[in-house]
Order: sequence, then structure tokens, then C-alpha cells
Amino acid sequence: MTIENIPQTPAQISSKTALQSPKIGSINTLRFIAAMMVIFYHYSFTFYHGDLSYVDIPVLRYLSQYGYLGVDIFFIISGFVIALSAEGRNAYAFFKSRIGRLYPVFWISAIITTLFLIFGGNLISSEMSLTRFLTNLTMIPTIIWSKETIDFLDGAYWTLAIEMKFYFVILLLLVLKQFKRIETFTIPLSLLILLSAVFLNIKFDSDLIWIPNFIAGVIFYKIYKNGLNTWRIFALINTFIASLIFASNRLPYLSEGYNAVFKSSIVTLYILFSYIFFLLISLNKIKIPNNKYINILGLLTYPLYLLHQQIARIIFKYSEIHNIPLFFSFTFILIFIFFISFLVHKIFERRGKIILDKTLDKITPKVLKHF
Repeated sequence: MTIENIPQTPAQISSKTALQSPKIGSINTLRFIAAMMVIFYHYSFTFYHGDLSYVDIPVLRYLSQYGYLGVDIFFIISGFVIALSAEGRNAYAFFKSRIGRLYPVFWISAIITTLFLIFGGNLISSEMSLTRFLTNLTMIPTIIWSKETIDFLDGAYWTLAIEMKFYFVILLLLVLKQFKRIETFTIPLSLLILLSAVFLNIKFDSDLIWIPNFIAGVIFYKIYKNGLNTWRIFALINTFIASLIFASNRLPYLSEGYNAVFKSSIVTLYILFSYIFFLLISLNKIKIPNNKYINILGLLTYPLYLLHQQIARIIFKYSEIHNIPLFFSFTFILIFIFFISFLVHKIFERRGKIILDKTLDKITPKVLKHF
């Protein structure tokens, strides 16, 4: 009997039902909003303050200045969704689901970005090499090689290695049959990370600063499943304060790097709103039906995130050189990125997952499939 033919447990059935619920529709909506925050942050803020003064839209630049906090939202969403998807699965089933979900879309997106860099990378001083391409295909080059030697195909890739570390922790809990006790670990860990934020000099570029977001996502999932209690409130307060401290520590770097003022009060409001929104979703106070349109927006988020940065930089630079009005180039890029993201989703995502799933089933020893 294969893993796919094993009778479903109530937890598995519950998880599949949950994926169709209004709460997941709300999370898909939030995921899409977070992606658009990051996209506009790059297009109208970082590009302008980097080497693309051509992208000069003052109002949009002001509105999108804090869009980088969309990454924090992504990590909270990951904590929630991964905790949900791991429920009722063994380690192999979880591993296969994550690999099948992430790598096919990532590989085709990396190939598309590489093609743009081959033909237009000289416009943005980003040259291609076989080594750069192959190391990026691992998705975790900064884990395998030194960070100083890695040149990402797209700037957005840095978050993927952090995600994979979180997945590894969940996988380890599943292997050790301890996933059901995840709160036993995350609640004290929330206090430990808060104390670390307060008393230790953790640098702004350390992976540790993202831990509160993943913990918060797991706790929100537990609230979604079992409701509020004192310990969950305690953990959320810890992660919220730790997130604020880490986010505040990033502000001097951002202000200096972009020669712009970043205000801690606005950052606080963004993070507070994220927590309130997530809490309302978890308590079933915000309901957005997960219809086919919302579901597609949620599915498009991943290829959008992977494809949006380098390709846009090349097109913007080309437009600047050829004196194409910004209104036309900006509109074209948004439509184009959505179009190729939709193609990646429609043509490659499901097919790639099926092929990779079958491949993993063939090459994985039977004994490992029961872990």
C-alpha cells in the first residue's frame, strides 16, 4: 500500500476541509496583498533609490516605502499554513508536498529570469554564469555556500533559504513524532527569542530576526484550530514585541542605505495591523470566501514573487534608454509580470508537481515513506 492509498485520518480530512474554508480565502487575500507590497516597494521605492531614477513616482514611492514588511507577513503566513499542512501527515508526505509545491515553479521561474539576464543583464550589470545558475537552482545556496559568494538570480530568493530552514524544523518534528507537541516548543521559544531581542545584540541581517514571525504563524494556527487561551496570548505578545525590536533595529540600515527616513511608529502600525488581521482571521471574524478568483490570486503569489524583480529592472532600464514614457513601461511591466506568472502557474505548476511527486516516490526507499 502506497502513502497515497493509506486511508485518511480525521486530521487529514480536517486539513483538506480547512484549505477550502473562508479563513484560507482570507489568508490567500493577505498573501496577495503582501506580494503586491513587496512588488511596489521594489518598483517604486528601491529602484528609484538604487540605479533607476527613471522610476520617479513620488506619491507611489511614499506609499510603498514600507512594503518590505510584506516579507514579515509572508513568514507569518508560512508559519500558519505549514502548521496546517503538516497536521495529520507523516514526514515523507510533508516533505513531498513541500518539494512538489516549491521546486517546479521555482525552477521554471529561475530559467525565465536567467533568459532575461542572458539577453539583458548587461543593462543592470548582472552577468550570468553557469555556476550562478546551478547554485541558484538548489534554492538554498546560502545554506550550502558562503553568503559572500552567492549572487542571487533575483533579489527575492534570499527569503527561500529562510523558509527552508523552518520547513526543516517541522520535518524534524514529524520524523521524531513530536509535531503534535509543537506548542510545547513554540511558547517557551517565543519568550526565549524575546529575551534574545532585548538583551543580545542580534544583527539586522541575522536569520534569527525572522523566528518571531514563524512562531506567530504557528500560534495563529493553534488559535484557528483550538481557540484563544492565556498561553497563546502570552506567546503572541512575546513574538509581537520581539518583531518590533528586530524591525526597529533594521531602520538605521534602511535609512542610510536609501537616504530616506524610516519611522518606527509606522513600522509598529504595520506589524500591529498584521497581528490584528491574523487574529481576526484565526477567530473567524474576517471571512473572505476562497472562490476560484481568490484561490488563483493566492497561487499566483509565488511565481509573482519569484519573477518580479530582475525582469522589471531590465525592462525599466531598457525603457529609460529608449525614452519610453514611464506610464507605459510601468503599466506594461505589471501586466507582463502577471501574465508570465499566470502561464507558469497554468502550464507548469501542476504538471511539475505530478512529475516530481512520481519521481520522489520512485527513488525514495519504502522504509522512508513511513516516517
